[in-house]
Amino acid sequence: MIAGRTAKLACAAAAFIPLLAQAEEGQTSAGPLVVALEYAAVPDCPEIGDFKAIVAGRLGRDPFRDGSPDRVLVQVASYGLAYEGRIEWRDAQGRWAGDRNFPSRSADCRELVRAMAFALALQIQLSGTASATRDSGAAPVEAVPTAEAAAPPPTPPPTTPPVDVQREVPAPSPPAGALERRPQRMLAVGAGALVGFGVSSGPVPFGRLFGNLAWPRWSLELAAEVGWPSTVRREDGAGFAQQVLLAGLAGCGTIAPWSACVLAKGGVIRIEGKDIDDPASPTGPLVATGLRLAVMQPLGRRLYVTAQAEGLLLVTRWRVTLDDNLVWTSPRFAGNIGMDLGVRFP
Repeated sequence: MIAGRTAKLACAAAAFIPLLAQAEEGQTSAGPLVVALEYAAVPDCPEIGDFKAIVAGRLGRDPFRDGSPDRVLVQVASYGLAYEGRIEWRDAQGRWAGDRNFPSRSADCRELVRAMAFALALQIQLSGTASATRDSGAAPVEAVPTAEAAAPPPTPPPTTPPVDVQREVPAPSPPAGALERRPQRMLAVGAGALVGFGVSSGPVPFGRLFGNLAWPRWSLELAAEVGWPSTVRREDGAGFAQQVLLAGLAGCGTIAPWSACVLAKGGVIRIEGKDIDDPASPTGPLVATGLRLAVMQPLGRRLYVTAQAEGLLLVTRWRVTLDDNLVWTSPRFAGNIGMDLGVRFP
């Protein structure tokens, strides 16, 4: 997998080289290419010194010089739990010379910045090699005219460059810093399954739907949870069935890929007597508060899966009796474990 990523980055950098032709033409020296670096990244990403060290380590030299006519702008922005990088080249007049976006494949900004540094090092190395090859061409040798040389050479047939290296007219470049001014929030919706302990008389599965509005460091979630009806019976066959319906609100702090949330849940519990002389079907409130710990794994740019565990304090408690005999009392504490599948909309 690492080799595959490296090959893709090498191809991306090589495809970027034609876009830098204008910047390279302004160089008069055949020495190694040097550039001025402008670096901007969100917190928790590597700093400029770390980025420079990765590039210099790949090249075996420091290619960055303040005041160099060729400028490289490196930017990393975050959208919820995902990151996006951008490398843009500008010439001495500040004109656009090429750019490339780097969508993250995980919630690890360090991995994205390392990939960008490797791609930039490859671009600088290939650009410097191409420039040195052009500048070190052999001096022309005066040819002795011959009868064959007097005739003009045949005109070669026109050729069309491969599609993957054709240059396109670049769209107007956004102003510097535009990447950082994008809205730093992301909407996500999804569904999940939980197994609850303590809310009902026994372990019970829950299904849930949720919506999530996320910023780089925190998020807000609204959810609806429905417990599967469960039945408890005595030896004589009498018993009771119960079902829990809840709505939840969660405020979460995020340090990718982990998140910790404060929870508040409220709803109703429905209880119905089964096979008894005087069945009753009371319904009452159920209120709980607690904490959640979750870890997220991206499945691409939009899909992700989350594993989570919750600890709850039951503010309201229930007692169930059959024929005036106490058969169940809800505990003070409860918990859930489960998984969610979500899709993000940047």
